[in-house]
Amino acid sequence: MFYMNGQFVEDLEAKISILDLGLVRGYGVFDYLRTYRGLPFHLKEHLLRLKYSGEYLGIHLPHSLEEIEKIIKRLLDQNGYLESSIKIILTGGVSPDQITPQETASLIILIYPLASLPKEDYHLGIITMTTPLQRSLPTAKTLHYAPAIMALQQGRYKNAKEILYLNANHEILEASTSNFFGFTKKGVLLTCDSEEILLGITREIIIKLAKEHFPVELRAVNYAELNEIEESFITSSNKEILPVVQIDDQLIGSGKIGPFTQKLMHLFYLYTSEGNWPDLNISRYKII
Repeated sequence: MFYMNGQFVEDLEAKISILDLGLVRGYGVFDYLRTYRGLPFHLKEHLLRLKYSGEYLGIHLPHSLEEIEKIIKRLLDQNGYLESSIKIILTGGVSPDQITPQETASLIILIYPLASLPKEDYHLGIITMTTPLQRSLPTAKTLHYAPAIMALQQGRYKNAKEILYLNANHEILEASTSNFFGFTKKGVLLTCDSEEILLGITREIIIKLAKEHFPVELRAVNYAELNEIEESFITSSNKEILPVVQIDDQLIGSGKIGPFTQKLMHLFYLYTSEGNWPDLNISRYKII
């Protein structure tokens, strides 16, 4: 069961106009989250980010955040999956001339069973590959993923399961659908905090958890200092904390998952097990 512009529809009945700007121009935004024990994980923060992304592009939500929350909970009850993926898509809506947004945006909410990544990725870590391709409008979670898809296709030839964006200063910004972290040999946790990245909800949680145990610096890792990075990982709603053991041809540390990353993985597991999660108050996504 999905939600599309005011109607609850079955999968095969879900249809979108070929004149929708999300389809013909990629003019739209989305957000994704998952459940733990059936509860949407930090739903408030994801909805605030969705609203921010839409407003950034000039697309206004057709419902309040409270109404969208009720729709999501109804869909979760109706679908009844053990654990769910939740994707909320907001587009510029139907446009007769295929470029001018009309007054009403399209709101689509998909609920489907949560798919887990291979367990070996969390035990052995993954290989990543850097790319000079850039994400457009990086502070918003837009529908435009062509650079990511192109880079991921190229990465498969080198057994890379994720790509990392490099900026003009050769700084590692983020992954295609994840945020990037690295531990220095001195045990300092680094992650980019610039306007060149999307601020992930899981990223914010990891920073808060890490500050209780490690020194944290909000700055990007320069490609030239990879030999000083002892451990690295990426984070997202569906990946949680996924260890990275190789970037291009460079092994990270020993090429194995390190103790600091393992500690954070355990802390995050405990956090998700609580079920009563505090507000994160991410300043960028405050209601505008």
